[in-house]
Amino acid sequence: MKIMKKNALALFLLFNFGCASIVHQTTQQVPVASNPPGAAVTVACGDVNNDPKLVTPTVVTVHRKPARCTISLAKDGYAPASIDLQRQMSGWYLGNVLFGGIIGLIVDAANGAMYNRTPDRVDVSLAPASADAPK
Repeated sequence: MKIMKKNALALFLLFNFGCASIVHQTTQQVPVASNPPGAAVTVACGDVNNDPKLVTPTVVTVHRKPARCTISLAKDGYAPASIDLQRQMSGWYLGNVLFGGIIGLIVDAANGAMYNRTPDRVDVSLAPASADAPK
């Protein structure tokens, strides 16, 4: 009976290493829109490979772990805009207390899955560039 309990516990830990890692992975999809549409989008957030020719409206992929994460928009005739995405602890990370245990807490902290990026969508109204602004 003790062996079965140990085996069951081992299987439980094996399949529940990180609640947040399992549920929402280490990256996040963020919809990006602009007014007017058609702005070029660049992402500086870890080593995720987004298409270099992204234009709004689009969806970008960002890493959850890096401390700094920025989405920038540029369109001819408009001032460039940048949005810093913040890290916020995910509720799934707390699921480790019940299901993943200390191993899940450590795994999710190490790979960044413990975070959500906010805002979870970006919608920017681009301002017309002033006539005397350098290009």
